Amino acid sequence: MKCYLYIALVALTLTACRSSKSAVKAPDTNTSASTKTTHITNNTAALASVQKVAAMHLSQQGVTASTKVRLSGVGGKDLSVNGKLQMKRNNVIRLSLRFLGMEVGLMEFTPNDVLVVDRMNKQFVRAKYGEVSFLRQAGLDFYALQSLFWNELFIPGQHTLSAEGLGRFELVQKAGLNVLTPKNTPKLAYHFYADPQANTIQRLQVRSNNAAEKGEFAFNYDGFEQFGGRPFPTQMRMAVTGTGKKDITLALSLSSLKADASFDTRTTVSAKYTQRSVQQVLGQLGM
Repeated sequence: MKCYLYIALVALTLTACRSSKSAVKAPDTNTSASTKTTHITNNTAALASVQKVAAMHLSQQGVTASTKVRLSGVGGKDLSVNGKLQMKRNNVIRLSLRFLGMEVGLMEFTPNDVLVVDRMNKQFVRAKYGEVSFLRQAGLDFYALQSLFWNELFIPGQHTLSAEGLGRFELVQKAGLNVLTPKNTPKLAYHFYADPQANTIQRLQVRSNNAAEKGEFAFNYDGFEQFGGRPFPTQMRMAVTGTGKKDITLALSLSSLKADASFDTRTTVSAKYTQRSVQQVLGQLGM
């Protein structure tokens, strides 16, 4: 694995958001009559649907899980390792990667910055969200990323989904799913595909509002199991497609889900590690 692991993590973490700006493929809407799109103009019906999905949020303040991590599309290689996911609401999202029982790398998102550590080569990248223009432009700050990992609705730029925010969603019915889209997001369109019976989010699709800009970002969910009193996805898959370069995907298969918020929430990087810039890593990939 060596440096590839480190480069791949940085590339996926940061270029996924940049690619979404140019913004994964929606369910095929052209193959049968069953995929008919119905626009719901009744604001009361739209609000009721949004409220049901929002009500499915976890009450737990912390979640941990073992995970199998599969990464493809970076550097012409595929990577599969074991790992651990740790999340504490409004505090941290950490994905630790292990090989032969040792931690070889991690990604850590906090409200202030993004940290990617390569322990095999003793190097790291740390970047504030505001320093990464494509993260800022896509509206994918810590709180949006948190909502993705917790399988929850969000409105770009808002830390929480307020009662007023619930009324900002439009409702379209497509392919048997309710598609919830927040209004007034000028650069990108965020489409949440929700199961109308379980009221769980099956997919987030992000596309540019500019038809001339190609490329899509998606976060897909599957393998729902009961956890914390609600169905929670044990399969998560992020993908960046249609950018003119090789598609990038990161898939997580979760197991041993636990409600736990007692872990340390910040990683201390040794002074012996070398800090690298985002530009250095992306330049190595020709991005």
